[in-house]
Amino acid sequence: MNRNTVRSLVSVFASLLSITWAAHSARSQSVPSKNELGLVIGAAETPSIGLQRGGNINLNSSLTLGAEYDRHLLGSRTTVSAGVDFFASPFDVKVSVPGSDISPQYAYLFLTPHVRVKLNATGVLQPWLLFGGGYADFAPAAPHSGNVNVSGTGNSGTLEFGGGIDTKPFTQLKGLPLIGRLPIGARAEVRDFYSGQPNYGLSTTSSRQNNVLFTGGLVLHF
Repeated sequence: MNRNTVRSLVSVFASLLSITWAAHSARSQSVPSKNELGLVIGAAETPSIGLQRGGNINLNSSLTLGAEYDRHLLGSRTTVSAGVDFFASPFDVKVSVPGSDISPQYAYLFLTPHVRVKLNATGVLQPWLLFGGGYADFAPAAPHSGNVNVSGTGNSGTLEFGGGIDTKPFTQLKGLPLIGRLPIGARAEVRDFYSGQPNYGLSTTSSRQNNVLFTGGLVLHF
């Protein structure tokens, strides 16, 4: 991942954590939580990319990190919330067996506003569906040979579809300075970012690709 992408990742995580602290410290302990911040980690899978000359580009699994903010809008048992997702790969996505004229790896970043519909929001297990769309950024590495310049290419829009299960908060941090208590639950999820492609260095059979993320982690309620 290039230096600018790393800086963006750190900046977004820091901003979301600051929002969590400010909002939680400002509200009364008797007021129900209206905000959620999910901090997740997992793996990204991308199906094979067909080449116009024949053959495929096969991509390895990659580590992905995500931060997901939601604000409750309406409902009690079935709820609707709006928010934004930020996902990025701190490790480059690598081609399994790259040819000398194919970009051997790339990094990615997704920034997508979304709407989440949560079912059984007061239960122990809380399934949900999510859809949204926004911005995708790919940073491919140059092929080992040839005159293809892939630097600065790969920005596109993206659609996002996902689903998962949250748990009711199972623990809480207590006695935090200025914050008091912070309920914490768990989340498991899968989502697909249907986006444009990085510049692989060769013409492909499609200009779009699926980026499927399998992640899990913690949800902070404030």
